[in-house]
Amino acid sequence: MRKKNIYLLATLLFSFSFIATAQKGKSTKTKEDKNFKTVVIPTISYNNSFKTSFGLMASGFYKLNKKDTISPLSTSMIVGSYSTNNTWFAVQVNKFYFKEDKFRSKVVGGTGGINFQTFLDWGTILDNLPPNFIPPVLPPLPDDGVFVDYNTSVYFIFSDFMVNVYDRLYIGANIVYTQSTTTFDVPTTPVDKQRLFGFGFSSEYDKRDNQMQPITGFNGKLNTTSFLKSLGSTSNYTNITLEYNKYFKQGKRNTLLVRAYGQAAVGDVPFAGQNVVGRDDLRGYSNGKYRANQVYDVQTEYRHWFAEKWGYVAFGGLATAINNPNEISLNNTLPAIGAGVRFMAIPKSRITVGMDVAAGKDDWGIYFRIGEAFTR
Repeated sequence: MRKKNIYLLATLLFSFSFIATAQKGKSTKTKEDKNFKTVVIPTISYNNSFKTSFGLMASGFYKLNKKDTISPLSTSMIVGSYSTNNTWFAVQVNKFYFKEDKFRSKVVGGTGGINFQTFLDWGTILDNLPPNFIPPVLPPLPDDGVFVDYNTSVYFIFSDFMVNVYDRLYIGANIVYTQSTTTFDVPTTPVDKQRLFGFGFSSEYDKRDNQMQPITGFNGKLNTTSFLKSLGSTSNYTNITLEYNKYFKQGKRNTLLVRAYGQAAVGDVPFAGQNVVGRDDLRGYSNGKYRANQVYDVQTEYRHWFAEKWGYVAFGGLATAINNPNEISLNNTLPAIGAGVRFMAIPKSRITVGMDVAAGKDDWGIYFRIGEAFTR
């Protein structure tokens, strides 16, 4: 525990000293008056699963057409990280807005070698593991289950394209290809290989006043992706994602966000297709314990700017990980709470950088970001 506290203290000191330097224009590089604006930040963090991680986040913000005054800024981002548990990944993300925001598109690609863990609770998750899986014998066994380490080698590419059809409603399609190999650290060393080719429906209703740092309005998304053996996939299943964000302006310096999120995988769901609390939404969970076909959460975030370029956020939420809707109960509720600091890196475009610290049930995490949460 003392070692973890030292890592956490070192991370916080590094982060705040970096942001303080960024205010002077040394570490965060910005080009305010050019069409292509950049933000580059190094990251260092520590959590229960990946231990100490070192990385880099670099984003470029630009107009595809300089004469287009209606479309939001397009974004190209590179994120890379290496952890002391030998986890590594590199992801490249592009969000394009063009033709006076009549069209929107996203292209994401990445690869990595992830050393993570899953939690076996003696019945709920075992049905989703590969055949001939024998969990390790670790006497005395915990009453509720045991963590099992695994390694996943993965690469993927995703793309969607949407058209404005009415007011601020966008409708389109998406396509994704993923190939992964997961090896579990148990006596039988089972291997789960997945080749997933899918396509689906994408939609968004976007009434936010700004995509980078919303203050008022709302946006909602409904996306589906189906993987079919007839198209070459290893498994037959569909993933459905629904999210809704509402922003309330509170005076000149404050914003309140209310968010609802759900992701459900239905069909012959493989281990790689399951959803994990904290993977991509609720901050405060990093150890992979709560994993199931369906994940739902609600949360709120308060944002306050106490100076021209400096602000803080405070947030909290509840989540649940279940395989069937009838499993929802107070016993499955997972709370999380946290806070973070923000620096306005490019004021004219309202582009921020920041760091959050959050705690969940027997877990916690540190998160770096370019831009606010839930704006991708």
